[in-house]
Amino acid sequence: MYLAISEWAISATLFRCPSPKEQKPIYYISRALADVETRYSKMELTALALRSAAQKLRHYFQTHPVVMLIDQPLRNILYKSNLTGRILQWGIELSEYGIEFQPRLSMKGQVMADFVLEYSRRPIQHEEQSEEEWWTLRVDGASWSSGSGVGLLLQSPTGEHLEQAIRLGFPASNNEAEYEVILSGLDLALALSISRLRVYSDSQLVVRHVQKEYEAKDERMAQYLTKVRDTLQRFTEWTIEKIKRTKNGRVDALAGIVASLPIKEAILLPIHVQTNPSVEKAPTCNTIEINQTDDQEWAEDIIRYLQTSTLPEEPKQACPIPHVPSKTLKPISSPWPFAQWGMDIVGPLPATTAQKKFLLVATDYFSKWVEAEAYASIKDKDVTNTFRNFCSELNIRNSYSTPRYPQSNGQVEATNKTLITALKKRLEQAKGKWVEKLPGVLWAYRTTPERPTGNTPFALAYGMDAVIPTEIGLPTIRTEARRQDDANAELERNLDWTDEVRETASIRMADYQQRAVAHYNRKARPRSFKNGTLVLRKVFENTTETGAGKFQANWEGPYIVSKTSESGAYHLQKLDGTPLLRPWNVSNLKQYYQ
Repeated sequence: MYLAISEWAISATLFRCPSPKEQKPIYYISRALADVETRYSKMELTALALRSAAQKLRHYFQTHPVVMLIDQPLRNILYKSNLTGRILQWGIELSEYGIEFQPRLSMKGQVMADFVLEYSRRPIQHEEQSEEEWWTLRVDGASWSSGSGVGLLLQSPTGEHLEQAIRLGFPASNNEAEYEVILSGLDLALALSISRLRVYSDSQLVVRHVQKEYEAKDERMAQYLTKVRDTLQRFTEWTIEKIKRTKNGRVDALAGIVASLPIKEAILLPIHVQTNPSVEKAPTCNTIEINQTDDQEWAEDIIRYLQTSTLPEEPKQACPIPHVPSKTLKPISSPWPFAQWGMDIVGPLPATTAQKKFLLVATDYFSKWVEAEAYASIKDKDVTNTFRNFCSELNIRNSYSTPRYPQSNGQVEATNKTLITALKKRLEQAKGKWVEKLPGVLWAYRTTPERPTGNTPFALAYGMDAVIPTEIGLPTIRTEARRQDDANAELERNLDWTDEVRETASIRMADYQQRAVAHYNRKARPRSFKNGTLVLRKVFENTTETGAGKFQANWEGPYIVSKTSESGAYHLQKLDGTPLLRPWNVSNLKQYYQ
């Protein structure tokens, strides 16, 4: 198969190869691009052409091996583990076919695809048509005793819908909520570079205000009205009309859900939170200079603490500084089972009869499936050389967390805690028998539903729940299947539902991570360092000074920041330019003041 793309159309040509040097065309497809698709990148258009060909020629893709001859790295793009959006969805759809990607060496087959594309009819675009391309914005607000919320629906000229629900984090009347949703919708339209917009609202007061038929006597309403009119002036053309509530039911339902449902409830509707009113002015800070007299020594304690980290002697003046996260939480997700793993080493544990003291734990980020193996010793050279060479041969990309910061590998750390807790409950005096109890603990972990996914790791991995020993003593429908045909039919039914179960688990996990991030980031106080900044590093057990005892300092350095990363890790070097072996997280660093 060959693909061809242009600014207005995509095409694909399918060939049959009776021999390695012979190609016979048997089918071609071509279609024009929609208005939204014309803004896709070249790689996205190539993936779209392959997806369209697979949908149109599904019977060929399912019964024959298909070889894709292309001069772009489409395979690497479709099967990257960190993809999101439409490329991820297309990659999942195309993964069911046995498509083989090969570099295009000859142009004879590509000429046919280019010929079909060249004679594809280009859509006619007149200025009269562009003037009729109006976007539609439907808005509604709700103010209840449980809270206030707004909902909006933005519709494109080609029929695409964009919904948004916003929870107002401040007290607002119903009229204020109506103005807030109009301002939110206008901001969204401006972000999409929309020039012609029709606004529909069921609030007669707001519509008449904007149309200058009613006068805004309330000061608060006057502020909202002024801001709405100023925002509307940024559009080339706009209209606003009042419609009946029955014709505005969709956005009315969105506003009602946001206003009535507690924000802590687990729902699949993404809800945005607006903390301040749109007409509220941002606070300003003025800096003034004063002449410090002898009795004004309030700044000396602050300067002393910033320079030497020394608190005042009086307890009332030396209030404790709360320990808050220095970086916002960034969750890690996997698009499908066993695509991304987290690994960690637990130990040393009590020695067994075989002198095994360490536990290597690997956790799948999607299904939460756990694999664990006990070892007598784990050497640094085995991890740095043997393991890295093994991963390199299989094209497995490795990412390493910073030392002394377990939060960067939180999934495996949570698994370690669960496994250690379960082993403690099963062991009594004989602590060295933890290896014998490990298989039972792993089985219990794999067959227990997880809170983020709402399902068991076994079900997400194999497509059906495991038969636990209780079902043998207490017969169930699955264990009562007398014939092998009934068991096979039940197995096929469960496998048919596997994709839906995994998709539901992915949506639930995304919602769980979103709520966890919102809760964690409320307490975060992000801080960062620039390249060349002098910093101090926290002292740990392996970096303590020999013989210092109680006089050991809590921080060591200074070091120079040589390289920064978005994840909050910093590469350091000594003052003489010698780089440190591993990067360090920002939570273990603080700025050095000379």
